[in-house]
Amino acid sequence: MISLRDSFLRTLDGDADTVPMFLRDMTLCMDLADVDTTAVISEGRFDAELSARCIASFADLTGQDAVTGCCHSPAFIIEQFGGRMKYPVRGITAPLTHPLSGMTDFSGLDPEPKGMALEAIRSYCIVRGMTDAAVVANVTGPLTKAGVLAGIENVSMMIQSDPDVLNRLISFCLENTECVVERMTADGSIDAGLLAAATDNPDLFGDDVLREVCVPWTRRFCRTFLRRGLPCIWHPHGDMFSEGRDLGPEVIDTGCTCFHFAEGCDLAVLRRSLGGRVPLMGGTDIVPTLMTGDTEAVVSETERFLFSLEGVPYVFSASCSLHRGVPLRGVKAMTDAVRQLNSGRV
Repeated sequence: MISLRDSFLRTLDGDADTVPMFLRDMTLCMDLADVDTTAVISEGRFDAELSARCIASFADLTGQDAVTGCCHSPAFIIEQFGGRMKYPVRGITAPLTHPLSGMTDFSGLDPEPKGMALEAIRSYCIVRGMTDAAVVANVTGPLTKAGVLAGIENVSMMIQSDPDVLNRLISFCLENTECVVERMTADGSIDAGLLAAATDNPDLFGDDVLREVCVPWTRRFCRTFLRRGLPCIWHPHGDMFSEGRDLGPEVIDTGCTCFHFAEGCDLAVLRRSLGGRVPLMGGTDIVPTLMTGDTEAVVSETERFLFSLEGVPYVFSASCSLHRGVPLRGVKAMTDAVRQLNSGRV
């Protein structure tokens, strides 16, 4: 019997025999462990050991084949570069100020991870020793990371009026990502990377920006993992696959190893465009299905993805990352449905 890690990595390499699970848990595990957000992360402080225990407890509940290595927060880069965060006791952390807002020269900034970013990397190392699942580095895509550091409104203005500044900002973002990934791979903590790219999104900025900015920079972010022999998953948002709209060539052009499609995707168009060309990842919508749907609705939607993508290399996931407040009952129904399908295929 192959290990959880090998099942996941084999699918990313093109195997279609089973459907491994990777639920990109960012903070939901803290609900399962019943701990305050501020016990894991607060201003200037991140508890790597508690983070790792939360991640491991969620992996045990779901039986998933791959995990992220820590409870994630934009604080890791916001605070390092001088911004401020909101730390709700039982909620999700959020930026209060964007540290690079208004800057045009980033050459004096040190891209090496510091402070709680180093503790987050240490959580990955601890998780590696706690599970036989694959460990996936969750890093941020080019426009998305630029928006975290400078504010998405400022990024939008740069796209229109100052693309040179935007490119310098994204170049710095890439330097920081390179440094983070270098540390994660130095001790063998990770098996793959995922570019979380919610605002690398054609619905926000248009297809031309996707082609001219997102795709070329994403290719470079992907290479951060690929040249180290690690697969890289790309997860943009927006309507990329629907009747009359097929951005499959753009996906292939990034060089990503796997494409994590977002909510609202037309599965027939997606399969026709990318099925067999690059492994796929995605699944049940968080809103509304997991948030408000009953068990029957969750199972029905989960099965729709499983059967629609049968026969192509496919990793089951939710439509995006999982955070505090998503009902664990629905998550359990979703993962049970995936395991049941796989047991029937063996």
